[in-house]
Amino acid sequence: MHVLVSERELEGAGDPGVTGGGVGSGRRGDSGGRGGLAAVEHVLERAAPLAIHLRARIIARRMFEIAERLAPAASRAGSWLVVNGRPDVALAAGARAVQLGRTALGVEETRRMVAACAGRLAIGASVHDAEGALRAAREGADYLVLGTIYATLSHPGVEGSGPAAVSAVRRRLSALRLAAHRLPANRLSARRPPPILAIGGVGADRIEEVTEAGAYGIVVGRAVWSAPDPARAALDLRRQLDRLDRRDRRDH
Repeated sequence: MHVLVSERELEGAGDPGVTGGGVGSGRRGDSGGRGGLAAVEHVLERAAPLAIHLRARIIARRMFEIAERLAPAASRAGSWLVVNGRPDVALAAGARAVQLGRTALGVEETRRMVAACAGRLAIGASVHDAEGALRAAREGADYLVLGTIYATLSHPGVEGSGPAAVSAVRRRLSALRLAAHRLPANRLSARRPPPILAIGGVGADRIEEVTEAGAYGIVVGRAVWSAPDPARAALDLRRQLDRLDRRDRRDH
């Protein structure tokens, strides 16, 4: 499970270098009086293991400072720090993964850059349909973030593709025969297609639906940060995923 951290969460501590929406957006719960990075660290402490996905519109220097602080905390908790769109920041800060969106470098180009720096990063690719998923899988993405699955306030006017999109992508990936010689040696799993994480309007009431459709996990933001206790909300969501995973393993 990935928990998105945007500039709105980071503003809780009055962090400099942050741009974007205001604190009074009503998105963040009280988190026991914590705000900003303290609230993020509290989620790590209470809800691990999970991935903190840093997706904030902030200047690169501030992004690095935040990532450098969160990376060791995530590691101690047995969790991941994922940096959105900036493999250079992810490498320098010691993050576990970088997430590539539409405007970021491609998977292959990013892999070459990481290798040139003698580094190691998992590479996630944001995709919106089966064709994009197949392309990213062939390029060696370690995992895919697929969405928008349900309509969400963070993407007004965008109609959700529904869990059927997860099923469609899963079917196409299952039929894909990844040529081992074309995959990078340091890809997390060269023997199987990358797992799918569903993003967009996914909350406790929809986890079972998307996992039954074929999602390995979820990416959440509002479901955590709008809760009265974000750390508790994250823990409950992660435990729900764990229960569904155990049930699926038992049934198969």
